[in-house]
Amino acid sequence: MIDPNPVDLDIQKRDLIEGLMKGFDVITAFTSDAPQLSASEVAERVGLTRSAARRYLLTLVHTGMAASDGKKFWLMPRLLNLGQSYLESARVPRAVVPFLQRLTQQLQESTNFSLLDGDEIVYVTRVTAAQLVNAGFEPGTRLPAYTTTAGRVLLGTREDAEIQAYLERITLIPHTHMAVTDKAALFQEIVTMRKQGYGITENQFEMGMRGIAIPVKNRNGRVIGALSVTSNLAACSREDAIARGVPALQTTANTLMMWV
Repeated sequence: MIDPNPVDLDIQKRDLIEGLMKGFDVITAFTSDAPQLSASEVAERVGLTRSAARRYLLTLVHTGMAASDGKKFWLMPRLLNLGQSYLESARVPRAVVPFLQRLTQQLQESTNFSLLDGDEIVYVTRVTAAQLVNAGFEPGTRLPAYTTTAGRVLLGTREDAEIQAYLERITLIPHTHMAVTDKAALFQEIVTMRKQGYGITENQFEMGMRGIAIPVKNRNGRVIGALSVTSNLAACSREDAIARGVPALQTTANTLMMWV
């Protein structure tokens, strides 16, 4: 076994360190839309007093994970050590790399391994093709699950009621003018992906781009993530992409199953 199956722990509130949880909230308050924040802005976003938010921010500065000009704060590259610790300690992402390398060499397209984390898809491993323009998402990228092929495929591994509950609590934001914005239509698409064993989307997150994905299971039958390939629509037709990509992804997933 590469990764043990997690178990549901009976965690009580008294067992939790709320300060650590708030610290994570402070870190995730910074986004691409708000790369620099004042203590007051962080306090408003996280639900802290200004003085408490400032102490958290100063702690991050002290550890080298943030910097400040005296008014605004921003995150520093040292924070990447947290993500690197996961990649170095979690064996599945490391084990997947050789399989992705062979898959990329076979298809001559960028390939990814991603996980479903709550309502988001997280890309944890990527192998890029030797092209002038490489499509796909960098490791660490988090997106709403519905926006990507891998996310929709992994949503399809859930029960219908759980998918419906997910769709009810989210707002579909179109990233292109061709993106699916009707929740009933998206539900049917997710169910279809489940039935056919793979998913394919075009022009959903970025115009001119196609994604094909399939779920990956371990030897116990538990879904652990998704393999996907991202390519330019101009490279080939939809039919050719399916005929070439799906068997390669399935073969890789079946081989990978013996190792996880």
